[in-house]
Amino acid sequence: MIKKQYLAVASALILTAGLFPASSDAQVAKKNLTANYNNIKVLYNGSQVSTTIEPFIVNGTTYIPLRMMAGVFNKDITWDGTNYTINVKDTVDTGYQAELAQKDAEIARLKAQIEDLNDEIDGLEDDLSDYEDDDDSDIDDDLSDLEDELNDEFEDYDDDLGSISIEIDGDEDEVEVEIYVDGENYEDSTGDEIDTDALEDLVQDVVEYIWDEYDDNVDVTGTIYDESDDDEELYDFEGDSDDEAIYLDGDEI
Repeated sequence: MIKKQYLAVASALILTAGLFPASSDAQVAKKNLTANYNNIKVLYNGSQVSTTIEPFIVNGTTYIPLRMMAGVFNKDITWDGTNYTINVKDTVDTGYQAELAQKDAEIARLKAQIEDLNDEIDGLEDDLSDYEDDDDSDIDDDLSDLEDELNDEFEDYDDDLGSISIEIDGDEDEVEVEIYVDGENYEDSTGDEIDTDALEDLVQDVVEYIWDEYDDNVDVTGTIYDESDDDEELYDFEGDSDDEAIYLDGDEI
């Protein structure tokens, strides 16, 4: 009895294995199925999808026509009757492809425009650099000429101050002046230290000369040195172009 039961179970297992293989290989067979129709509807974004074949339920699983769902998901379905194969492909959206091509063309145009603008910017930067170099060169030339004029004008300014030499530097906004006087010569002639009155006159004349010859909107700062005493710093001076005031060590002249 046990042996018969064993053979029956074994036969059932073999039959089951033949109909439902454990591997992923599809089976070729005919089966009778019981389908239950319950007026099943398919809604896509709230709208009912129409179909000529009504969905049904078999053994708790709902079956829906493949072509209907292919339309919902924008797929192209073909049936290969020779090889019993269903081919599913993405539907070609000509409108989308045209829009994509248009956007690609617009991107290419914008890239070309950006390249042109970058080239234009590079050209403007080169022009600006050349202009600044030329402008700096012009300012240097102007300051060099002004320095020569100042030395010609003031080298024999005052016999008591001795020989005077002037050096200048700066730009279009501010001129820096260094005035070198011979304090030893002043002491030899008077026996006293350099009189500030003489230096005030010198500073005022130098600053006003710069404003007249160079630019009356430029500020002037400077220092007076005694070249006879290892270029000892004697006084600082300033010419404020805004109020046209001149100062020697902070006191207005």
